[in-house]
Amino acid sequence: MKYIAFILVSFMLFSCQGSIQKDTPNDSSSSLPPIGGTKDKHGCLIAAGYTWSKVKEECIRPWEGTITMNVTDTSTNFETAAFVLMDSIKQRAELFIKEEDESILLDSITPHLYANKQYKLIEENHCWSLIHQEEVLYEEKK
Repeated sequence: MKYIAFILVSFMLFSCQGSIQKDTPNDSSSSLPPIGGTKDKHGCLIAAGYTWSKVKEECIRPWEGTITMNVTDTSTNFETAAFVLMDSIKQRAELFIKEEDESILLDSITPHLYANKQYKLIEENHCWSLIHQEEVLYEEKK
């Protein structure tokens, strides 16, 4: 008899618990910000380090799968790296640098030189250098 009473009490407790959950409002228009943070105009999750790549046409993390170059003058910069992404056929290079708000595209001039009107990306001795107005801003260290 005690066993049957225990089962009935347990059943009633679980039944009440289910009805309480049903009465809780499920308001999807909450005032809380969405989980994950803000996204840029392309839908890239900024807080996770993603940015839009013009070369890949998708959100990427610039420090993953790219060429990393170090800043040459650390006395005036707190950011110490720039990143270069080459397209699959090596006709374009995309720069991710702190000096610009968005990435910069450079066209291939020769197999070891990419350029636009402002920047030159040159490979010498298997290391890349980024030049702006005849000044080397970043160099790849191997």
